[in-house]
Amino acid sequence: MRKKWTLPLAAIMVFGTLAACSSNKENAPAASSPSPAAASSAGSPADGEPITLTFASWSISEEATKGALEQMAQKFTELHPNVKIEYIGIPFGDIKQQTFVMASSGNTPDMIQTFTATFPTYAASDIIVPLDDLLGQEYIDDLFPSYKEDYTYNGKLMGVPWAPSPYVLYWNKELFQQAGLPDRAPETYDEMLQFAEEISKLKTDSGEQIYGLGEATEKLPINGMIALRNIYSFNGSLFGEDGQVNVNTPEVVETLAYYQSLVKNNLSPQGAKLKDLRNLFSIGRLGMYSDGYYGRKVFQNLSGQGEAFDEKWGAALIPVNKTGDNVSIGEAHGLVISRDSKHPEMAAEFIKFLTDAEMISLYHQNSDVMSARQSISILPEFNSTDFDKTLVDQMTKIKPLPANNPGLEQAYLEIAEAVQKVAVANESPEKVAAELDAKLKQIMK
Repeated sequence: MRKKWTLPLAAIMVFGTLAACSSNKENAPAASSPSPAAASSAGSPADGEPITLTFASWSISEEATKGALEQMAQKFTELHPNVKIEYIGIPFGDIKQQTFVMASSGNTPDMIQTFTATFPTYAASDIIVPLDDLLGQEYIDDLFPSYKEDYTYNGKLMGVPWAPSPYVLYWNKELFQQAGLPDRAPETYDEMLQFAEEISKLKTDSGEQIYGLGEATEKLPINGMIALRNIYSFNGSLFGEDGQVNVNTPEVVETLAYYQSLVKNNLSPQGAKLKDLRNLFSIGRLGMYSDGYYGRKVFQNLSGQGEAFDEKWGAALIPVNKTGDNVSIGEAHGLVISRDSKHPEMAAEFIKFLTDAEMISLYHQNSDVMSARQSISILPEFNSTDFDKTLVDQMTKIKPLPANNPGLEQAYLEIAEAVQKVAVANESPEKVAAELDAKLKQIMK
C-alpha cells in the first residue's frame, strides 16, 4: 500500500476498479472489443495484482480537459480491472514545487504531468526514472526527433511528450481587413513587421490601442523558452561552434533589438504575459502573435463567441527570417514516472495507452492536442482541418530546445529577464547580451 498524503491545493479524484462483465476477453462480443492499439495493452504486467496508480496533473483540474482525462482513465480500467487510477489535481503553477515536496517524504505520485520549460529540473533530479527499457525502442523511435530530444537527459529518455504543440502564428482576419492588408498571413519577418505597423494605427470603437504583433516579455521561464523561437529565427543559438555557451553574438543582439523595437514603436504591449496576449487577441485588440494549439479553445472562451470566433482568425507557419525557413520551437506537456513508483511497468503501460492513436485522437477532438508520434500525426483525424494541417506542417520545422541541463530552467528565466530589460527598461541590446552571456556561462556549465 502507498502512503496517503493531503495537500491543501490538491483535489483527488479516484476512479475505482471497474468490474468486468467477463475476464475472458477472447469470448467477449466483437462490439465491446478494444481497439487494436488498446488491445495491445491487455496483456500488460501484473494482470491480476490489485494496483493503484497515482497521477499528479493540472489538466484534471481544468474544465476544458477534465472530461477527456476521466474518459481515458475509465477506458484503461475497463481493460485492466485490477487497476485504478487516482488523479491528484495540482494547479499548473504549483505542480513542480509540490511534487518535489512529496518526493522528499517518499510519496511521489507514480506519474507526474510536466511541461517543457520546467522539465529540465525533473530530468536532472533523482525523483524520476529513465523510460527507455519501460517503453521499448520501437515506441521511442516513433517520437518526433525534436520532442524526443526535449525529453532526453544524458542520453536517456526521461519523459514522454504527451500533448505536443509547435508555436504557430495566429492572425486576426478582421483586423487585417480593417488595416487594408492582404487576406493572408505574412510570409517573412519583414512583412510581419510591416503588417504590424498598419494594424497598430487602428483603434477600437472606444478609442483603445490595437497592437499589431504581440511578444511575451514578462520575466517567466516559459517566456525565455519562447524567446528561443526568435533567437533561432535570427539564426542565433545559445552555443558557439565549440559547444560552449555564447550569446554575446550579433544574432542574439539583433533578436533583443527586435523585442525592443516592438515595444518602442507601440506594436506590442509592454511587459505582457502569454495569457495577456491571448486575451487581447480574443477581444480584437491584437493582430498577430505566436502560440500553441490551445489558442483556439482559449479564443472561443475569452471572446464569448464560441466556435463562431473561429471565422475571425487564421493560423500560419512562423514567417521566414534569417534562416530561410519557417523556424519554430515546440513544447509539450510531458509524462514522467517517479522513482517511488511501486508499479513502473504498469505506469509505462498507462503512458502508452494515453498516447496511442485512440486516446490521443479523443484528446485531439476535445482540446486540439497533437501527437508526438510520427505514425499517428499522419492519420486523417489529425489532418482534417486547415488548423490541423498547419500544426502538423510546423511540427516538421521545429528546432529542438537546448539539451536538458541542471541549469536550463534558470537559463530560461535569465533569457526572459534579458528580454524584459530591452523591452521594458529600454536597456542597450549589446549590453544586455553581454550580461546574459556571463550569467548563462555560470548557470549552464
